[in-house]
Amino acid sequence: MKQILLLLFSIFLLSFVGYNPNAEKPKYFEGQITYDIEYAPYEKRFKAEKIKEHLGSKMVLTFKDGDYKKEYFAPDGKLLQVRALNLKEEKSYLKLHDSDTIFWFNITKNESFTKFEILKDSTVFNYPCKVVKTNTTMTIKNFSNESVDLDAMYLYAIDLPINAAWYENYYEGNFNEIAKVGEGIALLSIIKGLYWEQTIKVTSVNKRKVKRSELTIEIDKDAP
Repeated sequence: MKQILLLLFSIFLLSFVGYNPNAEKPKYFEGQITYDIEYAPYEKRFKAEKIKEHLGSKMVLTFKDGDYKKEYFAPDGKLLQVRALNLKEEKSYLKLHDSDTIFWFNITKNESFTKFEILKDSTVFNYPCKVVKTNTTMTIKNFSNESVDLDAMYLYAIDLPINAAWYENYYEGNFNEIAKVGEGIALLSIIKGLYWEQTIKVTSVNKRKVKRSELTIEIDKDAP
């Protein structure tokens, strides 16, 4: 479960800002972003529409001060899963729609090594973006503890800045190092998984104030 989470969490980037007593306080992004999710299976036995029904065709990101909540929805609008990052608690959480159990992992422990390189800048949704390509090595228990390498590419909006210092203790997947090389929230993610390629692309950006209560995971009393 941890390995899958690491690949899908969006990576946040920000360039270094020097101290200037006359400069305005940086305005980091706060608000909500909506994405469409597409899948390209490597084998015919996997159907993209079926994957969407189980993993989601839409994702809504709610973001404030480095913390976030990601909600994944099926094509019919059903909420499938919720993921949340709490930097103060140094934990990332996951809750599936059909269970009141909340899974979590410690972001200060590194169990998957990630290499990365910066590519040529690009544009997504009229936002100039920095492009980062990653390669993550992880061990899959179901594969007799064999190591696999998984590639991904992320495009981060320079005009939707975040503070890299928020993630200084996020060692999982070398996230703390990646957070120093760019500037912005990911608007496009292309993740090459074990069985299919997943593309998460922005469809709307809403800059607004976010309440802390919007970042929590609620327990469904009707869940089995």
